This record gives sequence, structure tokens and C-alpha cells, in this order.
Amino acid sequence: MRARHTDVTVTVTLWVPRDAGSDLRSSVESVLGDIEGVDAVTVRNVTDVQPRSTDIQVTTVADVTVAVPVDGEGAVRETLADGFGVMDVGRCTVET
Repeated sequence: MRARHTDVTVTVTLWVPRDAGSDLRSSVESVLGDIEGVDAVTVRNVTDVQPRSTDIQVTTVADVTVAVPVDGEGAVRETLADGFGVMDVGRCTVET
């Protein structure tokens, strides 16, 4: 089955390494961009930052293009939730 490219706006909480070596937005884009199936990421807003001893917990709103086998919010949520460092996938709006 061919993957469909789905554009979404999502609120996600994830871990960003402290030693990422770039600004916070770029680090968030990198973590999300490393998820299998994610083709593009643009951070709209960082809404919460909680520094920890080795990582930074970040909640962000981002525009993401995801390749999923079926249309729909559920497939996008599952793809993002399986990503390394992703703690929670909150609001997810599929762009039409």
C-alpha cells in the first residue's frame, strides 16, 4: 500500500537532548524530523519548556507532513507517538 502524505498541525511533548548544540526550535524540528515517515517539520510555537538533568522536555505546536498508509488523524498520531523521544501527541488537526 502506498503511503499518503498528510499535513497536520500537532501539539506534541518530547525530549530534546541538552547537548543538541543548536537553538531549541531547531532541536525540536530535528527530533520530529528523525521520526520514520515524517517528511517535513516547521515549529510554530514552543509552549512549555521543562529542563531536566540530561534532557529538556518541550511542548510545541508544529506543522508536520507525515507519510502514512491511510488518511486520518489516528495514523498520524501513531506514527508520531512511535518516534524516539516523543512523550505525548496532543491535539492533532489534519489540514484539508
